[in-house]
Amino acid sequence: MSAAARWISAIIGGFVVCVVTGAALAETPEPRKPVKARRVLFNCDGCSVRIDDNKALDLGKWIRQLFTGLDPNHVDLLLWCDGSGGNTALYDSKVLELDGSRIGKPDPWVSKWIKEGHDPPEIVVREARKRGLDVFYSFRINDIHDAFMPNELPTFKVKHPEWQIGKGQPYGYHTALNFAVPEVRELKRRTIEEIFVRYDFDGIEIDFLRSPPFFLPGQEAKNAHILTEFLWTIRSMLDAEAKARGRRIELAARVDETLEACRLDGFDVQTWVKDGLIDILIMGSGTIEVDVAAFRRLVAGTPVRIYPCIYGWPSKYNPIPAELARGIAATFWRDRPDGIYTFNWFPHQANKRYQIDLLKEVGRPELLSQRDVMYAAERGKPAKEYPHNWLRARLPTRLKPGQEKQIPIEIGMRAPAGAKARLEVAVTGEAPVAIAFDGKQIEAPHKPAKRRVTVPMPPRLLTPGRHQVGLRIEGSEADVTAVEIHVRRAPRE
Repeated sequence: MSAAARWISAIIGGFVVCVVTGAALAETPEPRKPVKARRVLFNCDGCSVRIDDNKALDLGKWIRQLFTGLDPNHVDLLLWCDGSGGNTALYDSKVLELDGSRIGKPDPWVSKWIKEGHDPPEIVVREARKRGLDVFYSFRINDIHDAFMPNELPTFKVKHPEWQIGKGQPYGYHTALNFAVPEVRELKRRTIEEIFVRYDFDGIEIDFLRSPPFFLPGQEAKNAHILTEFLWTIRSMLDAEAKARGRRIELAARVDETLEACRLDGFDVQTWVKDGLIDILIMGSGTIEVDVAAFRRLVAGTPVRIYPCIYGWPSKYNPIPAELARGIAATFWRDRPDGIYTFNWFPHQANKRYQIDLLKEVGRPELLSQRDVMYAAERGKPAKEYPHNWLRARLPTRLKPGQEKQIPIEIGMRAPAGAKARLEVAVTGEAPVAIAFDGKQIEAPHKPAKRRVTVPMPPRLLTPGRHQVGLRIEGSEADVTAVEIHVRRAPRE
């Protein structure tokens, strides 16, 4: 069947429910070899690169902004999200309506480009190829920005409130889709099918962290098999299209930062890996810590590659400081992932141009050892759209007089010779704070200055691994909001 015929078939399929039979589920995909090794994966939020102070956006400028910092000597893969969130489209779709069309305000720039014959996915694939980059379509399969962005709210959600988790739930936005509804899964399948019949992407990233929950809150774990069956459907469809193309189509999935959080969200990644449903596993969203070691053990002996996520504003550091990005990358590399994935990085923006250099550094551990780095304790709490993230966070926390608390912090690499280090604790109030590191006091009670306690730290104590910062306050109680270790390399002569 020709590509055009497959596309027409996908369109006229309507909302026919896709049934995966028990026999189909029993089949094992053909043995897979690992996909190519890549060091840095860059996820592009397509919406941000189209913003130009509400002025007419020239197609050439959009392309320049889209590829800013994506030097193929350092970045191997672009994962492109069109910017609409996956409920509407910012491309010439026959399955989803154009972003803004429901409210009579279709996106003016994309509408103009499509009319002129410049369909964004075609442009992205073409320009990525010209630059020597692999390119995936990044599909936010359950995005909830439409809960507060009217242009992204599609007609199908207005017509079918029963497809959504609805209001009054303990977590999750009300527009999150309930994947227990067969019509929801079929719509998502048709969307993915259209993308790969019409556009020549090398693969797809199914972004499961945009956004949980995928079922009614509390029913995720028992419904995990539904998402696994859905992935079987997608894997089979992509394999069929790959045979027609004559080359492989890769499948990546982005999930939580720990296996326990994955279980709570209904992501049975153990089965996904065991059954060969995915090629790439991406972990984390918004956190500093990712349990890379546990995921490394999970994929051992399989062809699946793993990539922990460095977020653009992890644990409320917004935007991410360059030193913290290096520290997180160093910690990830300590546990031997296949590479690094970045999310919500915007190197085309004037105040984030420093991320261009970071993209050259985070994929090279040998460079990180020559730079200033910062390590920070995880801070944050589960959010409405991330109900099971930040399970490891111990900050913020309240200290009561005489009480001692242990705050874990991850160190990625040994401090280089001649380096200087300091430990900083962000704390409210003026009561003295005593600080210990791995059970040994490194400073007598110390009064905060400008809401920070700063003490020098022997660099020899900074060894790769998980450490504990002990905090005890004297006098009145106080809140601790951050624990950081800053390492400055020796100045060059």
